[in-house]
Amino acid sequence: MNKTSYFFLLCKRNIAIMVLSNMAIGLMDGPMRWLLPLLLMERGGPFLVGLSFSIANLGDTVIALLGGQFSDRFGRKIMLVISSFFYTIGSLLLFIAFWQGSLNFIIIGMIATIFIYGLSGISSGSTLALITESISEEDAGKALSLVSFGGLMGRILGSSFIGILFNTKPVEALIAMTVFPAISVLLRLQLKETLQLKSMGENISLIEHLKGTINTVKMLGSLCILSIVALIILNGLSLAICGNYYSPYITENFGLDSAKIGVIFSLLGLIQLLLTPVAGIVVDKYEYGFLNGLILGNVFSGGFLLVFSLTHLPFVAVLSMIISSGLGVFHSIGYDVMMAKILENRFRATIYSGMMAVWNMTFILGPVVGSILYSSNPKLTFIIASALLLVTFIPIGKIGYYFRNTALINK
Repeated sequence: MNKTSYFFLLCKRNIAIMVLSNMAIGLMDGPMRWLLPLLLMERGGPFLVGLSFSIANLGDTVIALLGGQFSDRFGRKIMLVISSFFYTIGSLLLFIAFWQGSLNFIIIGMIATIFIYGLSGISSGSTLALITESISEEDAGKALSLVSFGGLMGRILGSSFIGILFNTKPVEALIAMTVFPAISVLLRLQLKETLQLKSMGENISLIEHLKGTINTVKMLGSLCILSIVALIILNGLSLAICGNYYSPYITENFGLDSAKIGVIFSLLGLIQLLLTPVAGIVVDKYEYGFLNGLILGNVFSGGFLLVFSLTHLPFVAVLSMIISSGLGVFHSIGYDVMMAKILENRFRATIYSGMMAVWNMTFILGPVVGSILYSSNPKLTFIIASALLLVTFIPIGKIGYYFRNTALINK
């Protein structure tokens, strides 16, 4: 089996554009991940954080289902461009909300959250489909990790730059966070469509497309589908419950300001950056390498998250948080490669986005549960989140059994 180098993959047009556009979005998304929860917390407390992200993820769930079908019927490129445009609108609204003041911030800030973490999900499934359709199957892990590498590089630079800038010039920082996703719109307009014209929506009705999707799901079997759904729910609930409270938790418990938090999240991004190509190699090297990725990205990550929740030492807490979050890239690459292996091109984006909709549903309930837990006992928030990740070894084992059993039957 011939393997392609990272350099050769980067020379491919779609891969190069996706790396650069993801980097541009990462420059906004890196600081947004900790800055938006902080701003919402300051203006409305844990309830506003939970409510805003719950509403956003409700929208993300609905839009993901639509986006996957549109991608399989009308093309990958248009969905990716629209997603970047929504990121731009959301960042612009956050700037307006900050500029307008307290009461307006609560309203406009919630709408900004919906655009950034809700409507932007319309490209769910399109990224996976475009990348895997642009290269050979055996290079899927490296290609996906390369595109993730670009996004993580952007997050590192964005977290450091915006974290320092926001301390002294918050308005300029928010303007910069609006420009970055706008650049990604221009880049994604240069993508080459990978969905063949003969399989696009003009030759198939929505009902026929849905019937084909259902038949594909039935062929996978209940063991495979239920195990994947269980993995998605456990992973999603864990992140949804505690994901918005890392920066408030370390601020309240260890007295760190926005500049120091920005540096910490930059270090987190650096670890993820270094581990991303490693994850791509690990996943592609072995026939079932994606299972190793899922174990590292869930079970091992949950163990370090448990350490973060129990320690009283600032250094240990920050280090365990960085390692736990860093290992998450193994789940991301492993999961995407797993889905690419079991899905047909014709229905790839639809089924993938359907699974993402399940994941998004956990973010409807999760932030609300997280806000209740954090208001009563911040430490318990992270203990429960770690327990959910540790339990994922059960569905991962079932998924491994399905793939090995399927391989034996095919032989």
